[in-house]
Amino acid sequence: MVMEADMFGDSDGCTPTPDPDNQFTDVSRAGPADHLWLSQGDDVWDLGPADIDTDADGIADSLTRPGPDGMAVYTDSDADGRVDLITEIGADGTYSTQRLDTESGTWRSTDSGRLA
Repeated sequence: MVMEADMFGDSDGCTPTPDPDNQFTDVSRAGPADHLWLSQGDDVWDLGPADIDTDADGIADSLTRPGPDGMAVYTDSDADGRVDLITEIGADGTYSTQRLDTESGTWRSTDSGRLA
């Protein structure tokens, strides 16, 4: 699956930023530790601050974005500020997950199915 910044409609506050050196660009004056960042190619999006602690370690590591076709959960599983796991849940109960391959910078499907 090809990752798109607006997979569920409007980017809802995401700020695309050119990033030719594949480094995070701080467009909000807050550091990467304060916000989750999503990159695709030369673009980097500031998704805003994480507000959900999905691994119960006391640190918010995820945020959700609703859309007309469902919702997406963006997760930074290694606490570097960069989204490395995306879970999409469709309005029809289907789900899929993609994990960032940090070596190649590509997103790889890891799981899919239907919620019971």
